[in-house]
Amino acid sequence: MLRTLYFFVFFWVHQLLIYPYQRFLRLRRNSETRGREVRIPAWKIAHHWAKLVLRWGGVKVEVVGRKELPKDQNFLIVSNHQGTFDIPILLGTLELPLGFVAKKELGRIPMISWWMRLIGCIFLDRENRRIQVQQIRETVENLKEGHSMVIFPEGTRSGGGSMGEFSKGSLNIAIKAGVPILPVTLRDSYKIMPAGGKNIKGGTVLLTLHDLVDPAVLSKEEQADLHSRVREVIAAVL
Repeated sequence: MLRTLYFFVFFWVHQLLIYPYQRFLRLRRNSETRGREVRIPAWKIAHHWAKLVLRWGGVKVEVVGRKELPKDQNFLIVSNHQGTFDIPILLGTLELPLGFVAKKELGRIPMISWWMRLIGCIFLDRENRRIQVQQIRETVENLKEGHSMVIFPEGTRSGGGSMGEFSKGSLNIAIKAGVPILPVTLRDSYKIMPAGGKNIKGGTVLLTLHDLVDPAVLSKEEQADLHSRVREVIAAVL
């Protein structure tokens, strides 16, 4: 209980302290360029914020697998989705500018959603097919512009150690953008704040960075089954 109280007090105090800089970046954001000019400075703040979130929540992340990522390359980062802390875990641990394809409900949270928009996040509307198609195009454009993006192909948090099926067309984003896929496995992140609970428990999360998967070297048949192939890689270490 004390950890949770401590977390939320520091969380919102920090948001208020960095609000002036957020306001400055929002004023600089050019809608015609889709905010490209502010993504890096916004990501640096968000990256630091995510590290603080993990510290306040008592979360330790152990990274296994690949120790370094190519500095001159961007990726479609594909991860399983276990819990509430998955976004700050990836944002605070991965040392590369990135945005998220997130559920539209996150776009309604004041201040948090503003930062997410600044770093290039897309709030996917699964109920409106026309809007969703446009949002997928924006995600592809972000990748083509050199900005890494994270997707959770399960579509929702599992709330446990199991993993749901991947949306069949979700990884087509990498094919259309011409970028490699970085599969990521998150293990035990659901334990930090158990589903249905209000208290932050803290704990250790294992983050596995797998070898890159390049859709460009796959046959048409292999590309059609890309979602299953990447799911198997991620599930192998759960």
